Amino acid sequence: MSTHNMADYDDLCESFEWADIHAEADWNAPEELNIAHEVCDRHPSDRTALEYAGSEGERETLTFGDLTERSNRFANVLSDLVDRGDRVFSYMPRVPEHYVALVGTLKAGAVFGGINERFGPEGIAYRLDDCDATAIVTTAANRGTVGEALADAPSVEHVIIVGDGREGDDRDFHTECEAASPEFETVRTSGDDDALLYYTSGTTGRAKGVLHKHRWIAGVAATQRFAVDLQGEDLYWSTGDLGWLTGPINALGAWFWGTSQFTYEGEFEPEAWAGLLDEHPITVLFSVPTAYRMLRERESVLDGVDLHLRHALSIGEPLSAGVVDWGEDRLGVTIHDTYGQTETGNMIVNNYPTMEVRPGSMGKPLPGIEATVVDPETGEPLPAGETGEIAQRGDYPCFFAEYWNQPEKTEACFENDWYLSGDLGYLDSEGYFWFEGRADDVIISSGYRIGPFEVESSLGEHEAVAEAAVVPKADPERGNIVKAYVVPSAGAEPSDGLVSDIQEHVKRELAAHEYPREIEFRDELPKTVTGKIRRTELREETG
Repeated sequence: MSTHNMADYDDLCESFEWADIHAEADWNAPEELNIAHEVCDRHPSDRTALEYAGSEGERETLTFGDLTERSNRFANVLSDLVDRGDRVFSYMPRVPEHYVALVGTLKAGAVFGGINERFGPEGIAYRLDDCDATAIVTTAANRGTVGEALADAPSVEHVIIVGDGREGDDRDFHTECEAASPEFETVRTSGDDDALLYYTSGTTGRAKGVLHKHRWIAGVAATQRFAVDLQGEDLYWSTGDLGWLTGPINALGAWFWGTSQFTYEGEFEPEAWAGLLDEHPITVLFSVPTAYRMLRERESVLDGVDLHLRHALSIGEPLSAGVVDWGEDRLGVTIHDTYGQTETGNMIVNNYPTMEVRPGSMGKPLPGIEATVVDPETGEPLPAGETGEIAQRGDYPCFFAEYWNQPEKTEACFENDWYLSGDLGYLDSEGYFWFEGRADDVIISSGYRIGPFEVESSLGEHEAVAEAAVVPKADPERGNIVKAYVVPSAGAEPSDGLVSDIQEHVKRELAAHEYPREIEFRDELPKTVTGKIRRTELREETG
């Protein structure tokens, strides 16, 4: 008898119905469905919802009863300021008030959007102005940055401040919530009402607002049950920030099942994370490849740490076989790769605990989702082994409704009724997906198509390489060559001899045309605010 939520992948794919997830809801989903009610109000009031660790050593625990009361108070405050369907944004760290604002906004029938703190005034202003946002919730420390942004976001009428530092007509989060009623009747939304508006990272053009409906919760709940495999006594640490959709995906998807969560306010730092894993009985860890790679690079911080992990997952970029092997050896668990986008609203291709893991593979589609690899010109599915664009049918609950006020761009995402992700990959003969990179990242050299991930994975397995990224460099004979940017491991000294050794290592593992003919050492690689390598920036540098 399996101890996991998914006993057999193929059996579940045959029997799965979205109605099974809807039946778990308290209201008559999907006709009547409000995310906030389903992730908060219906759970036992004494059950732990959130364990919080502050960057300065603060500690706080919220029960579901606390979350219900605080989100009710915030919903009452917000209902006096905004109308149903208005856009309310946040710009603050992973503090309890952030989670309260997220849930309270949805209770009030408004649309919630998060902005990561690494964005400056221009990025904030663009998002607020693009969707005519009405309110923003932020911290006193961030008030100056938000103030600069508001000069170019005239639709924002209300600024709600967490902490001391109000300006002008700003409203004090704690003062107003304390004065508000702890009772609130959640707005009776349906699965087709607007709920979340999150913007893409904007690394390849202007960021697009991705709109999700309340039905979204069913899709993320399915992933949390079958891929994250949440159990009744788990303490779940998803390191995702609420300024990106990954944060609500994991927080709200887990809370749908009443799972207790842990959050840390600070940014990634190996020693701090090791201490938190030692202090708190975290059983499920969900993070990004960069974090796992850096923990591997600094694995001595784990010496003496009492780990309670039974499961670990990753998202953002594919995991190399070496990182998976390291996780099994050092963390005691297999790190399961997952794949999703803001548009898919969720991790929709995953590795599952009861399914064979093939290191480097994204896994297989979530039951209830039809996905394949297609020819991007025709939308026709491709045979196994042939590279094309990863695509899905857009008929599952967490699939996005539209790009905000951009119907042409929404329509342009589809070919032959398939949503085209912009990501290249292929299927193997067993139905596993293999990622090859963004369409713009593929390198054409001497007529060969070279995906960056395979080369980067090989580079990452060299003992002197901590991180690597590969991009094309123009070459008069080959059209392009593969150039690698390498961050050396601690103790490794860049030299011509090391370049040759790394090149020979890749030649032994891959085809002869794939090795990097040029290697440049760097102290660090440029990354997006979510930790993904900015190959676009490296390509521009390379010329």
